[in-house]
Amino acid sequence: MNYILLFTVAGWAVFGLAACGAVYACAATWTLRRFLARPGNAPVRPLSISVLKPLHGDEPELYENLASFCEQDYAGQVQLILGARDPNDAALAVALRLQRDYPGQDIVLAANPATHGANRKISNLINLIGAAHGEVIVISDSDVRIPRDGLGRIVAALEAPQVGLIHCLYRGRPAGNFWSKLAAMDVDTRYTPSVTVGAALGANPCLGPTMALRRETLDRIGGLKPLANVLADDFELGRAVRAAGYAVASPQLVIDHVFPERSAREMLIHELRWARTTRLIEPAGYIASGVCHILPLALIGAVLCGFSPVALAALGGLAGLRLVQAWVLSRLISADTRLVWLSPLRDVISFGVYLAAIFGDRVTWRGARLRVARNGMILATS
Repeated sequence: MNYILLFTVAGWAVFGLAACGAVYACAATWTLRRFLARPGNAPVRPLSISVLKPLHGDEPELYENLASFCEQDYAGQVQLILGARDPNDAALAVALRLQRDYPGQDIVLAANPATHGANRKISNLINLIGAAHGEVIVISDSDVRIPRDGLGRIVAALEAPQVGLIHCLYRGRPAGNFWSKLAAMDVDTRYTPSVTVGAALGANPCLGPTMALRRETLDRIGGLKPLANVLADDFELGRAVRAAGYAVASPQLVIDHVFPERSAREMLIHELRWARTTRLIEPAGYIASGVCHILPLALIGAVLCGFSPVALAALGGLAGLRLVQAWVLSRLISADTRLVWLSPLRDVISFGVYLAAIFGDRVTWRGARLRVARNGMILATS
């Protein structure tokens, strides 16, 4: 058997996958640009809003993230409900400071250790929802920051016909260190544009950092309790809303998601949870997403081809295309472009996470080890 020929054929087959990924990358860049070019609308009427913020620890830039919801150019009533499960949680001190600094803002603080299921975030939200009196419920993570017109754009998008749930695209906001910058880069140059492709193809993505729906819609689908034992609560909330006959949409808006990673270990644990969760609930789509890893595939192809001149030229072309795409995507969403030259390293790490997530059913979330079933249900915690 001619092993050299066999490896060469396999190498060009892998190059073919990388080329498919390059086509996908161009499509993702185009769909993101088209999404951002849509006109933003003002709400028809200023519906009252209750923003639920589940807190857990004094995270980097927590005060600034929370304050962005107090500084909205929105004509309607905005209620901000901040809560933790532990009465001694350090985040509550930050929330109390916010309450003092914005005396005219309707800010409710809560501490309730009641557990309603294995998903601790959902348990926290269930404990908070009872204090909400807004027509619109916004569920937003503590590491999210929105522009001054953010709530207005969210409500305007929710007023579109048949729309029952809003989710928001986001860019990574690094907390300042190298690893947080690498984590943010993955979102900016790979994940966020893929979301717009999924939406264009009818895959109905639903991003959890900030979501909004009418209170009546939430009540119609049974509230938050059905989500108490699932890991991908955003995915399941979107599925429940669609099953009720509504659409899931997103406003012409990009919010900030703060990445606090202080080490490679923290970054990899976080990314492995995201990737493994996606693989467990959408295995076919996850495996197919492997073509998005253009540079690692091209490297494998070059190795199999013995780094022949033609293979090196193909590797250089694909690497250059990926570098340009990363820069363009960062510019489109107003992200930091100064570290784009590190995108080859970022892409290799992302491919390693992709491969690792194919195996196993355990993830780590805020210090808790979770075992997750194929349907996304949390089987055990430790």
